[in-house]
Amino acid sequence: MFDPTIYENIKVALEGAIYDFDFAGEILVTSRSDTVELASMSRTYTIGFSERHKKAEKGTTALLILSADAADLVGEILELPESEGRKFGCTLRVQFVMEITDIARCRRIEEELNAIWSHRPLIMQELAFRYEPLELDEPALYRNTVTLDFGRKINEDNIGDIYNIVEHTVHSLRRLD
Repeated sequence: MFDPTIYENIKVALEGAIYDFDFAGEILVTSRSDTVELASMSRTYTIGFSERHKKAEKGTTALLILSADAADLVGEILELPESEGRKFGCTLRVQFVMEITDIARCRRIEEELNAIWSHRPLIMQELAFRYEPLELDEPALYRNTVTLDFGRKINEDNIGDIYNIVEHTVHSLRRLD
């Protein structure tokens, strides 16, 4: 038997918190992926969900993305010493994916998320546009991927924060929809 890594422990806590909201009927889990990237020997777990009552409509999707790279996994497994510049752990990002027609909405999205998350994570928005000939009065449709980056690694000491992160994500999802 082996000891689970930080990545595996946080993944279990993250998945449990999300499924608590799913079982309570507040959200609907729509995707889940656990990937090992053999070229870089990294792992990424992604779980996506939407508001349950919006499942048939095109609403906002939330994604929580947990990742650990080879240096983190090897350092932990080999019990290498940590230092000020080297801490072992995982990275957790939150993403919201939605379609918008008004680019000015990006500012309102950022303001709304900053209010919910108390200006803590860095908020980045990336717009994608697929060109299709439109009628003159038809608005363009943009895919907006909003990423919240906490800018630090997490470990088992942060497991108590996982439920709050999921709760903030669900609250953000409701506000963005």
